[in-house]
Amino acid sequence: MQIQVIDQLQADPQRLRAMFVVRALRALDRMAPGILKLVGKFRDLNGPKGGVDHACSIEVALRDGTHFRAEARSAQLLEALDGALARLVRRIDAANKRQLSKRRSGLLALDAG
Repeated sequence: MQIQVIDQLQADPQRLRAMFVVRALRALDRMAPGILKLVGKFRDLNGPKGGVDHACSIEVALRDGTHFRAEARSAQLLEALDGALARLVRRIDAANKRQLSKRRSGLLALDAG
């Protein structure tokens, strides 16, 4: 699995990368064998003004060729990271359920015919 962290305006990029890797691998643990590439992008939208201005965008490419992207914003960087990871996991799970449902309905159609 290739992991890339793109950091804009952060003071400690090594610490951010380490936190991203640990939290992402924990959240995506059961999907890890199917992940080809994982990219995390972090931005501070308002600069030092404060507010809900930390944005985290995560993109994942799976071995089957599908791509997923999720983004979250928060006042705290780690909250934005956790929110984006939660959205990403929900999107991947929903896509897997849809794909499984299509397979089952196709098999049922073959059995009926």
